[in-house]
Amino acid sequence: MDIIGRERELAALRQAIDRAPGVLPNVVLHGDPGVGKSVLLQAGIAYAGQRGMRVVGGSGFESEAQLAFAGLYQLFGPVMEYVDRVEPYHRDVLRRVLGMQDGPTPDRLAISVASLAVLATVAQDGPVLIAVEDAHWVDHPTREVMMFILMRLKPYDLRAIFARRPLTAGERVTPGINTLEVGPLDEQAAGELLDLLHPGLPESVRLRVLSDAAGNPLALTELARTSVGVEMLPTGAPLRTRLETAFAGRVLSLPPEIRTTLLVTALDGDRLEHQAELSPHDLLKVERLSLVTRDSTPSGMRFRHPLVRSAIINTAAPDELRQAHAVLAEQHRADPERRMWHLAAATVEPDERVAADMEDAARAVSLRGGSGLAVKALQRAADLTPDPAARAARLEHAAELAGESGQLDLAQELLDQARRHLNDPARALAVKAQILLLRDGDLDAARRLLRGTPGAGPLIRVMAASYAQDPQEWAEVTDVVAGCDDEHVRLLYDVFLGTGTAERVRTALDELPGDAPPGRVAALCRAATWMDLLPDYRTRIRALIDGEVGRGAVTHAASGYWLAAHDHFLAGQWEAAESSANAGLDLCVRHDLELLAHDLRCSLGWIAAARGDADSAREYSRTVQQWAAPRGSALHLTLAARNLALAATAHGDYETAYAHWTSISPPGVIPAHVAFAPWAVFELVESAVRTGRTAEAQAHAAAAAGLADRAPRLRLHVMAAQALVAPEEEAVPLFKAALALPRTERWPFDHARVRLALGELQRRRLQPGEARPELRRAADLFAGIGATAWQQRAEQELRATGVAVAQRANAAHSLTAQQLEVARLAASGLSNKEIGERLFLSSRTVSAHLYRIFPKLGITSRAALRDALEGHAVN
Repeated sequence: MDIIGRERELAALRQAIDRAPGVLPNVVLHGDPGVGKSVLLQAGIAYAGQRGMRVVGGSGFESEAQLAFAGLYQLFGPVMEYVDRVEPYHRDVLRRVLGMQDGPTPDRLAISVASLAVLATVAQDGPVLIAVEDAHWVDHPTREVMMFILMRLKPYDLRAIFARRPLTAGERVTPGINTLEVGPLDEQAAGELLDLLHPGLPESVRLRVLSDAAGNPLALTELARTSVGVEMLPTGAPLRTRLETAFAGRVLSLPPEIRTTLLVTALDGDRLEHQAELSPHDLLKVERLSLVTRDSTPSGMRFRHPLVRSAIINTAAPDELRQAHAVLAEQHRADPERRMWHLAAATVEPDERVAADMEDAARAVSLRGGSGLAVKALQRAADLTPDPAARAARLEHAAELAGESGQLDLAQELLDQARRHLNDPARALAVKAQILLLRDGDLDAARRLLRGTPGAGPLIRVMAASYAQDPQEWAEVTDVVAGCDDEHVRLLYDVFLGTGTAERVRTALDELPGDAPPGRVAALCRAATWMDLLPDYRTRIRALIDGEVGRGAVTHAASGYWLAAHDHFLAGQWEAAESSANAGLDLCVRHDLELLAHDLRCSLGWIAAARGDADSAREYSRTVQQWAAPRGSALHLTLAARNLALAATAHGDYETAYAHWTSISPPGVIPAHVAFAPWAVFELVESAVRTGRTAEAQAHAAAAAGLADRAPRLRLHVMAAQALVAPEEEAVPLFKAALALPRTERWPFDHARVRLALGELQRRRLQPGEARPELRRAADLFAGIGATAWQQRAEQELRATGVAVAQRANAAHSLTAQQLEVARLAASGLSNKEIGERLFLSSRTVSAHLYRIFPKLGITSRAALRDALEGHAVN
């Protein structure tokens, strides 16, 4: 096997395997995901095999990281017969620690010495290579034993190669351990590898892939065939995130039954032990997507890279994860310790039976010398304990073991937790529910956790209900709020159900002290978004964002970015809105804040839809829908539908728009539990009128009459909707009254759309003189904020009134090389998807290019591209 650009690393491995004079007989490879550690490890194993060496070791698995000495069992499993050939003392020590024999727990030194004795006995029959992949996932007790062995290889015919993730800044490298960082390939080697893997790439694409991959071999392999999902990531997203997203796109393309089997496998290990549940045809389908690879293990298959496993796990809904863990708990009935961890992962609500099992397992782990893992088991047992006193007792036991294992800071923290649980058990439950909500968007689990404890987490209940948009859930929350003395919780409840007032929200925000908890500020600012009050509280929003640097309040900083994006969008500052949303999304991706990440994807889809970038809006909506549907987050589904409807409206597809708007709010009905429903009034009425559904339009405008006093911008929407359904002689005065409302210029997109509707009405009434100033003003507003598709519509209407729309000043601006290439392919008649396939771009990126190209060329349609491109220069 030829490995490009790794001559230094291969030489170091061969020297260690050959035990060259003056060279340590061990190498620990460390580096970023995808940099090639596994390939080098396999090359070392192959080299040892060519020299007739026996290879032992294995791989660390995240699912086994909590199982004391699971790695040791893997190490000795193939050579168990040698255990019986060492001295009786060593044999008894190992058999006890591996759970094969009863007896008192041996100390760590005895285990280490016995392990080395077995390997030395194996080496008497010939040279041995110890090879361990993903060593960072090996359980901690085994790692301590392996470190002991690595320091004592020289007297025996032993050598070792480990591969692991990058060393952290705080990790200490033990003298006598040869650590070798596997860095990115140099520019020449990266280019050579890319040309070998993907020959014939266009030069512009080749250079882009080389730049994005930054010498990472896995990235060179995957980014050249990047999915659209990766294109949707914020600029500067970490390479690990880009690669995992690429794999996730392929996982989501598989049928549900295959994904379920892969999920069980991913949670249980790396190799496909569950392949019996997949047909050969299904396995071939997974292999063709480059998610698995064949190897010499008994199952014959393994995941291609650890990031494939994480992609499978991260694309599963919380309920799917719990069900998979429940399946594994049942399968591992014969292995109480392994079963215990899966059972704990499958359980959300407090359950004394599961907690007791966890405590028993922790005791067993502790007796086998795994005090550190026993602490984690007891922490999880405490999480699942319903009785506060029993929960505190388990935390105190965990603190005792933490102290014994030298984790003094953790021991003090656990004691503090125990006291808090005794003093305020409801608060502890609320914190746990908040984590479930923010990290996984697990609305159902958060609600179930809080239902059994009256008064626990009322703010979390209200926020979860606002996402679920379920009338039954709101009915339960009504009872919770009725017994709550927190005025801010009551205010949020009223706002989300449409009975709160702008004055109450303003008073609550004005009375908040400067050092108010950021969570309370974020919640009240979210209420302010429904009342058009955000411009007055930009200082509060900036403080939330700055909190990421100040107090490290990452969650609230992400909320601040969402609020800023919303504010910028309404103010017509769409570049700033996109920048804020991307910054927030990057923060959420880095910190696994799934709920807020999808809030921000909805914002980015909103911006794309308003610009007329339908391809991007669809991709964002598809991503949001895939995540939100299994979690029951109706708010995200509503916002995704809003974006799809707005994108359709921008291009005059009112039939599609009507279908999406009515999925949010049925004609003539504005559900109180759907917070966004009032903001769909104008668009729903417009799409109904445009598709000949006059009765539905009138019914909806009538139903919205009582909403006008809720917020100033909503008054503009309601009055414009009423104008749309009024008789023609009454419609123009109603439109003008709407536009005359105070400070409508604060919302340039809304203002321009209402003005466009007025101009269109006047043109249809054969009043071109009255229509022209309205249409010209609308076109200018749209151009100023970058609403290209809407600008084109306004200018088309102007032409219909007899005005020759002049080419804009920026028409003479030259295009970049890639923009020109996109424009020429579009002019030849290719679709966005076909252009993307040819240039290795997503259709969303192609669409974004086109909507920047049109204003530069002074045109309004693809049909005009051919003439506009004649003689056009390139930057």
